[in-house]
Amino acid sequence: MQENSPFKKYDRVITADGVKLGELLRIHHRLDDVNPDLRLYASYLEVWSLDFAGHFYIPADYIDDYDADGGTIYLTDTMRTVQTETWDRTPSFIAGRKSQRQELPTAVL
Repeated sequence: MQENSPFKKYDRVITADGVKLGELLRIHHRLDDVNPDLRLYASYLEVWSLDFAGHFYIPADYIDDYDADGGTIYLTDTMRTVQTETWDRTPSFIAGRKSQRQELPTAVL
């Protein structure tokens, strides 16, 4: 995903139950200890939400589909999963600056 990411800054992120989570800001790539079985995912979408007044960090493993024309990323799980998994907290590898930030191009309108 890192090199050829199709995503654009401000793409909408929608949960499986239709909740608009927010808009994509950037992607963070873990530099060490990737192990999905331990919930240590390789890449996370950083999403800003006005509606929820904060950031979400969604593992890229939870992307279901992407509509490039509509600028929308669809997730495999519901808002309940987002809340249960506490994806509104900054992962320690990002807070500890052990990630590579990927800034995204802005969509041309």
